[in-house]
Amino acid sequence: MKFGRNLSRNQVPEWSTSYINYKGLKKLIKAAAALAKANEYVDTAEFFFSLDRNLEDVNSFYNKKFGDASRRLKLLQDRYGTSKESLDLFDRHDVEELMGALLELRSQLRKIQWFGEVNRKGFIKITKKIDKKIPKTCTQEQYMTAKVDQCPFATNKVLKVALDLVNTWLGDLGDIKAKDEAEPAHSVHKMKRVSSRSILNLPAGLLDTVDGAIRDDDVPTLKETLLEANVEPVDLAMQRLLLNLLQRSISCKSKGCITYLLGEIKFLDETDDINHRNCLHRLVISIGRAKTANPSIQQVTAVTSSDNSQMQFITPARSPSPGPPQSKLTEATLLGFDDDHVQILSLVLSKLQPEQRVGLVTKDNFGRLPLHYAAQFGFVVICQLVMKHMQDWGQFNVEHGIDAPEWQDIEGMAPLHLSVIGGHALTTKALLKGENWKGQNDQKIAMRREISKSSAVLAIATKANFTVIVKLLVNAGVDINWQDATGETALHLAARFGHNECAEILLVGSPEQKADCELTENSFDWTPLHVACVDGHLAIVELLISAGAELNKPDASGWLPREHAALRGHIDIAEILAAAAPDIPKTRSPSPPISATPSSVKTSSSSSSPPGVSSMEALRSRIINGNGNTHISEPVQPVKTFGHRYLTNESMVLVSLGSMDMRKDTPAVVLDQIPIAKAHSTQLDTALSIVVTATDGRLSQGKPILLGEPTTIDLPVQETISTDPIVFTALDASKVRLYFDIVPTYSGNEDRKIGRGIAILSTIKQSIGTKRMNLQGDVSVPIMGNDLEIMGSINFNFLIITPFSHPNMGITTKHTYWKEVSSTMVIGHRGLGKNSSSKKSLQLGENTLQSFIAAANLGANYVEFDVQLTKDLVPVIYHDFLVSETGIDAPVHTLTLEQFLHVNNPQSSQDGSPKRSTQHHMENPNVRVIRGEDRQRSLSMGHGIGPDFGMADRMRHTKDFKEKGYKGNSRGISIQAPFTTLEEMLIKLPEDVGFNVEMKYPMLHESEEQEMDSYAVELNSFVDTVLNKVYDLSKKRKIIFSSFNPDICLLLSFKQPSIPILFLSDAGTSPVGDIRASSLQEAIRFASRWNLLGVVSAAVPLCNSPRLVKVVKDSGLVCVSYGSLNNDSDKVQQQVDQGIDAVIVDSVLKIRNGLTKSSKIRAAWVEPPAETGAGEAIPVLTGSALNTPSAITPIFTPVEL
Repeated sequence: MKFGRNLSRNQVPEWSTSYINYKGLKKLIKAAAALAKANEYVDTAEFFFSLDRNLEDVNSFYNKKFGDASRRLKLLQDRYGTSKESLDLFDRHDVEELMGALLELRSQLRKIQWFGEVNRKGFIKITKKIDKKIPKTCTQEQYMTAKVDQCPFATNKVLKVALDLVNTWLGDLGDIKAKDEAEPAHSVHKMKRVSSRSILNLPAGLLDTVDGAIRDDDVPTLKETLLEANVEPVDLAMQRLLLNLLQRSISCKSKGCITYLLGEIKFLDETDDINHRNCLHRLVISIGRAKTANPSIQQVTAVTSSDNSQMQFITPARSPSPGPPQSKLTEATLLGFDDDHVQILSLVLSKLQPEQRVGLVTKDNFGRLPLHYAAQFGFVVICQLVMKHMQDWGQFNVEHGIDAPEWQDIEGMAPLHLSVIGGHALTTKALLKGENWKGQNDQKIAMRREISKSSAVLAIATKANFTVIVKLLVNAGVDINWQDATGETALHLAARFGHNECAEILLVGSPEQKADCELTENSFDWTPLHVACVDGHLAIVELLISAGAELNKPDASGWLPREHAALRGHIDIAEILAAAAPDIPKTRSPSPPISATPSSVKTSSSSSSPPGVSSMEALRSRIINGNGNTHISEPVQPVKTFGHRYLTNESMVLVSLGSMDMRKDTPAVVLDQIPIAKAHSTQLDTALSIVVTATDGRLSQGKPILLGEPTTIDLPVQETISTDPIVFTALDASKVRLYFDIVPTYSGNEDRKIGRGIAILSTIKQSIGTKRMNLQGDVSVPIMGNDLEIMGSINFNFLIITPFSHPNMGITTKHTYWKEVSSTMVIGHRGLGKNSSSKKSLQLGENTLQSFIAAANLGANYVEFDVQLTKDLVPVIYHDFLVSETGIDAPVHTLTLEQFLHVNNPQSSQDGSPKRSTQHHMENPNVRVIRGEDRQRSLSMGHGIGPDFGMADRMRHTKDFKEKGYKGNSRGISIQAPFTTLEEMLIKLPEDVGFNVEMKYPMLHESEEQEMDSYAVELNSFVDTVLNKVYDLSKKRKIIFSSFNPDICLLLSFKQPSIPILFLSDAGTSPVGDIRASSLQEAIRFASRWNLLGVVSAAVPLCNSPRLVKVVKDSGLVCVSYGSLNNDSDKVQQQVDQGIDAVIVDSVLKIRNGLTKSSKIRAAWVEPPAETGAGEAIPVLTGSALNTPSAITPIFTPVEL
């Protein structure tokens, strides 16, 4: 996932409209990049104008929110002071109130801080993107330095000072509270500690008496004591004293004192209260602090609870509010009418005098009523109680709805909105029911559609998957089709997050309205169907199909929903959409072309491919002369330049944070929770970064020599960090040490380390023998803090690539990668095709010399085969990981060469018969000879004949045979031939037969699927052994390497400069573990990033959405496909029409004939019997065809520079 995809997850929900418009800016960059690709003039003025406006908006919002928080902090300082001496004078109630206010303020400051950090990262990402996409632009450093970093939100320096002050203050209050609780309840010191309120008016001698009377609910003693004070009841100071005593009585649940004091008090307003709250506000909030199910309010409860060990914790480097808080307790069990707290509130409300009742509709500094707090905490009973009294007293004006502007606080939040955001379904239902206490009013429903805030909280409820609340809001008339500033509706959010029930509720709607499936968001014109296809939510797609959504509606760039799904590996979705709407519309969005549009397809800046040049069309250089005219140069340009970067004498270490295994939910950096009291001292309560450095033990002037520049990554890391490795080079990789330092992001000094993790690469993984390695690559190291305590862990994996050398590997001007010509290349799969259980045609054994020779004779430009290593490190040709012919599930790397060749060594046909002469064959070098002598076909066509009768019975209990019911290259289904080696292939096959060498190396998920041990031949040994053999014997043969294993592709690329590498990908057709192998999108990213020649994709996504061929091509990559669909001539023709480079097929003759129907030069063939399945009949060349070049010209030929 990229930054734009994660932005919505990292936002403070209620501020979501105030963040950087990343998608809108990205859209402008794409438009400019399309012009640059077409060599047209690019005017970036519009982009920078929009970027400046985004910067102004973000900065303005940040300053406003921080200004509000700063004013609140100053009020607290003015009222309570900040010295520890002044804090020592506070009583318990003052401490609790101040701590509550500070925790609320701290939560707000953390949200503001997070808002600034996320937006700063957004500006970094978007300026980096324009530098990457638009040639000759160097925007990022200048713009960030001159504009972004000058804004307060970018550094949070002033905010950090305020946050440190709050944390210090909270720490001091925690100490005071702990000491206070350690003292006896009636200690003299405790009783002498005075309040900051008007209790100072009491003579010192009466203080203990008043406190004891309230605690014991002794009304006569309280009356007598107050009479002794000799203060007039109407006196302002006396009223303040009585209000203070009322608050004490409520805290002590002294019902008699409460009743008495309410009769003496004239008004409830407390002008000296820091929040301008009255006792009703505070009572609801205090209940919330004691009983809340809201984690954000539990922060208050934890610190003010009697158990100091339950002090509130924070998680460093994580959003303080990643989404609406979830309830730990159900609303139904949270509070009941018989609860003591509810009884106290009921008593207070029932005893209020008429002139005091206005306190129930008095708003505090935040514009909130007591009902707001009851709704925020999810107290159904309290909401019902408060609404009943408001109704009885004529204060419940819901003529325009309970979410109307008159009910909203200073942030536009009504009680209904707070209840929804908190996920309180029963409270939401109670509020809506209370709204209709005088009966249903259709006018309210109509008016509610005009209240944008209610529609916004519907989106929040949908995003949080509060299904019951979504249903309530839809029935209440909230506008289902309301679009936010980005154009997204609630249905878009349901589609993005895969919330099926919410989507169904929105689609069903109400009698008055239903969700519109065709509304598009602003950035890419994506409908909810596009979004569901991008994120791979099959159930949502099925719901949208049932609802009648338009299935072939293109977005702004001309992409169809099914093309998005096919690109991203969601094949099940793509297939369903193709079946539901098989015809692709011919009218397309004219600009930009599909190949340039998807954000997912990016070409690595390190690639040597010319930007925008297709590998499938004749590559021509477009040269712009001084007059601005364009002309075409004649020479064909190479797809890849020769001599790309490769290792000569140093090893390369690639470090990837996180896990490559998609099946694991393993964060790259895990930091433990810390108490807020320690936050200010540890600096963990601020923006954090991780700095990765490497050394190899060498010193310079007493300091370690760094291997390359340190890499700094802001926390939390993006989900895609694992596919973006950190690269180091070292002379000896075994001596490399990795350092992971946690530092404050804005300290300006990387030496200010908060914690460190260290990994010594030579010992971090357990050794399992010489030239063997564990396929489980993830490792973890602890992070030690300054106090030597473990504060978290780093999860990562690493790959070591050692250099390779060979005397035949030199780079000269006569060697380059490859150039292409106009025709599509046919590659024989496993030779003449993989074997199948079909007996409709005679098959040659797969991956055998006979099969490869026959495929070349049939017109295959290349033959594809699988190479694995035996136990004694000999490259052999075998497809499956398990050698079933042994009778057990034995991996290839557990057998020696002799053992491997022996298990399938067939008996000769007639030991006593004379050998047939092959002299007439050898007279013409174009005639391929099949292994010395022709073997009798009869032996391989019958069952139970000869000594190999037991082979099938031997394999009967193996895993592969049980699953498929047969084994390739075995008697009964094919003409069996001996196993062969790579050396034999290189020696015995003519040099004009090209090799597509698939390096067969198991990935972790494959070893688990095959129930193999999770170890294999060490990667470097595996690749070096194969490369040695190839360079020893290949001579002038055309060779391409390919592999499903991404690490193998990396090793092949960095060990040699002249043989091209193709990355094989299932493209989503089967489940995988490695994210790099999960989709065509990831395959394009991987191949582009590491400068590979191209991608070999399963044919399924390309046949489903043929235009994806051009997506690969326009990324500067060669596009090849494989799979059973390539045995269908029509499917192959679809790909050829889009310009595919090559197809790997089983039915070589069938596909070759299909592609050469219009060719005037045809080989003379003896037509084989009806050709079906994967097998091929053996060709017979006649007459002039022996000297006629193949009608399919090889697509890759060397270029002499």
